[in-house]
Amino acid sequence: MNFFYKKQNSEIIYEEKTIGSGFIKILYSKKIVYPLLKLITCNQFVSYLYGKLMNTSYSKRFISKFVNKHDINLDECKKNLSDFIHFNDFFYRELKPQSRDIDINPDSIISPADGKILVYENMDTISVKGSMFNIDKLLNNKELSMKYKSCSIAVIRLAPTDYHRFHFPCNGYVSETTMINGRYFSVAPIALHFNPKIFIENKRTLCEIKNEKIGDLLYLEIGATMVGSIKQTYKPNTQIKKGDEKGYFEFGGSTVILIFKQGNIIFNKELIENTNNNYETKVNMGERIALIKL
Repeated sequence: MNFFYKKQNSEIIYEEKTIGSGFIKILYSKKIVYPLLKLITCNQFVSYLYGKLMNTSYSKRFISKFVNKHDINLDECKKNLSDFIHFNDFFYRELKPQSRDIDINPDSIISPADGKILVYENMDTISVKGSMFNIDKLLNNKELSMKYKSCSIAVIRLAPTDYHRFHFPCNGYVSETTMINGRYFSVAPIALHFNPKIFIENKRTLCEIKNEKIGDLLYLEIGATMVGSIKQTYKPNTQIKKGDEKGYFEFGGSTVILIFKQGNIIFNKELIENTNNNYETKVNMGERIALIKL
């Protein structure tokens, strides 16, 4: 079973390389193993303990091997390799300001994170790599579900090898973050294929941004297997600027979801075409993914 993606402004097709793909396939495809999956990998306490391990000095020995195996560009980082005190310190590493270009068009919406993106112009029930999830269940809030019943959505999936800080996609006024409790299923494409309810079952956090041109939009972070925690670094109930840091994920793959009211934005044509052809598109934080519809 193969999963593929493209890069923006490129026709080259890349095959997704998922860390531990064989093990994930066994866990999520075999019904007899599924109870064990829920007990172990989706258990909050297990993810908490693993997160604690990644915060110990012992975990520092894993960094060099990970960097070399996955060709991580350390020149982008504020810290040198020897300065990381544990694996999580490396995992949610900060980048030098010049490492990501923020699109300067005042009417652009940027990718809030490094990752692979899927976009949907007009859906309240979405298929992500074969996974269907319902807006009502995703938001777990009747008022918000009615408000965003007709919506456009961007799903940015972060792999363990990606930069794991997430940022604001536009200027605006941001609310406090609400947590919705849930499990810790993997968000890898293989897991999404076999479990169609991952996004509505996983732990997730949610806030609302008010932008003067498009009104309100929702910003969600989705937890995943072995994500020790979703950390918010922004100050709630304040004005924010496009590209400002919002927070970071501790160890594990993760996902950011942006939900816009239908008709307020226009996604890049290439992103729409790739999604319709079942390709994710690799994006970096700061790249334009949409324009505000004036």
